[in-house]
Amino acid sequence: MGGMPLGCEVWARVATATLLPALLGAAAPPALPAAVLERQVAAMGTVLRLEVTAASRPLALAASEAAVGAVAAVEERLSTWRTDSELAALNRHPPGVEFALSPQLAADLQLAARIWRETDGAFDPAIGALLQAWDVRGTGRRPGRAELAAARQASGLALLTLTPRTAVRLHPGVRLEEGGFGKGVGLDAALAALTAAGATGAVLDFGGQVAVLPSPSGYEVAVAHPRQRAREIARVCLAAGSLATSGNGSRPRRRPHLFDPRTGRPAADFGSVSVWAASAAEADALATALFVLGPARALAWAEQHTQVGVLVVEMQRGDAQVRVSRALLEGRLPATILPANDRAADVRKVRKPCASF
Repeated sequence: MGGMPLGCEVWARVATATLLPALLGAAAPPALPAAVLERQVAAMGTVLRLEVTAASRPLALAASEAAVGAVAAVEERLSTWRTDSELAALNRHPPGVEFALSPQLAADLQLAARIWRETDGAFDPAIGALLQAWDVRGTGRRPGRAELAAARQASGLALLTLTPRTAVRLHPGVRLEEGGFGKGVGLDAALAALTAAGATGAVLDFGGQVAVLPSPSGYEVAVAHPRQRAREIARVCLAAGSLATSGNGSRPRRRPHLFDPRTGRPAADFGSVSVWAASAAEADALATALFVLGPARALAWAEQHTQVGVLVVEMQRGDAQVRVSRALLEGRLPATILPANDRAADVRKVRKPCASF
């Protein structure tokens, strides 16, 4: 049959209908309002909350599905809570033998190695032996001196030879953990999937770490009080990038989950550190590292790395003291410090645009 294909015919009719009022001098019809879809799913042992904006509800739903699928793919690659992940396979691989990395895991490990170097080992994902010694995934316990020494000898990214395509474990006990950077990798993958699927805006909250697609108005994000998780201590407007917070919160002292890889012992629990970075994976890893460094050294580090914003909450005599790096305080980043609400707040909810407050 001759003539125009059906798909082109439909497009031609839509285009004509759109252009006709302008050709006749009439006002164009008002643009349809964007659709906003909210949902939450379980992922990586926590909850991922999404608020996705797109031209239509079906498009927003499809974009959210793409984001959830991207996070699931990261979990399948990085989770050491499952035996079939690529990272778990690397942890089982015989020492001294090359392990072929997928391009995705290679990129994940290269980023982790860069943060390890930039923080002089305050961030280190190769601490599986230490976490086992302290029974972090169980009820928690304090290891003996000999057990701790053995765990330290089997820990550290220096025990992994990494190339762009391969990894080699140099000790039979060295194991990598995704806990310090996995959520951030998942958020970066989700944002990339949302953009590719046509989303025009998004704010994601992944177990307390927030990431957004670039927005002129930004989204307000509350930083929780380190000892009273339902209370807001600070507020940040995110126009892009991600904000991650590290701290022990209200965990019992006998069950810390943040460790200093350089000593093998729990990091000093002074309060919390929040980090803004353009990459969610970088924000995630740096929040862990800077908590380990402590408040003074975290802020000093931030002054030497002005592409990153740092907010420290330090408990002093029962009071929470907030200090902010210069780049974040002076508005040189796509994140701005705002006045905190002096009241209890639901710090877990998906955020609204800054301009709506």
